[in-house]
Amino acid sequence: MSLGKLIFHNKSSTDFGAWINYPMVQATTKRNVSLSPVVGVNGSYINDNLNYTDVTQQISFFVERPLRYRDWFTWGMDFGDWLTSKNKFVEYEPFYFEPFNGWHWEAFLSDGPTVTPQNEQIATVNATISAKPFLISNDSVEYQIVPKTSIYNWQQYAALPIFHIVGDGDFTLTVNGKDYQFNDIDEELYVDCERCLIYKSLNENRNSHALLYNHEFPKLDPGKNLISLKGNYTKFEYQPRWRRALV
Repeated sequence: MSLGKLIFHNKSSTDFGAWINYPMVQATTKRNVSLSPVVGVNGSYINDNLNYTDVTQQISFFVERPLRYRDWFTWGMDFGDWLTSKNKFVEYEPFYFEPFNGWHWEAFLSDGPTVTPQNEQIATVNATISAKPFLISNDSVEYQIVPKTSIYNWQQYAALPIFHIVGDGDFTLTVNGKDYQFNDIDEELYVDCERCLIYKSLNENRNSHALLYNHEFPKLDPGKNLISLKGNYTKFEYQPRWRRALV
């Protein structure tokens, strides 16, 4: 058994004297499929919903209580506050687990920490997060300039990027031969392909300015992807958001 640290909101579990017991039982996803039996037919009709289920990941910590905490109650309050989102509504946020080596969960705390003291200094703590079925690559969540040649997706699953365009007027984004039209853009535009949102800012929706190919958002397929942008722009960048399934 070894120990690893969890990082959330730029703070580490080790700041609270807490280490994750590792290896742990790692939760996995499954294809969202339902079966419909058919009279007189061997087997069932397969209803494939074309997505994967969220995972419920239990995390066990070994804790040495820092001296600044007078008891386990005050420690547990601060530890729980740290793991709880500060946003008005619950949403997925990045949780970094050291042994994942370059990948992170997108998750939220679904079951707050339960503290079981062994003595005044040592305790075991259990918490549960609900995570999306894909891990996200750490180096793909920062904006980078879209290359003029091609983009290579080195994973076996399609990526759902965020495109950021700075400019004015009308734009045509072409991804693998499919055109996505954005009209009357003022200053800048974000195209969030996973959340299916088009906006100037989170308070300034621009979905009505878009004409999407087959009413779908672009994606980066496994392998080589060809991307181009036409229009009066000064910056064209993206977060590729490479992903791998929790299987």
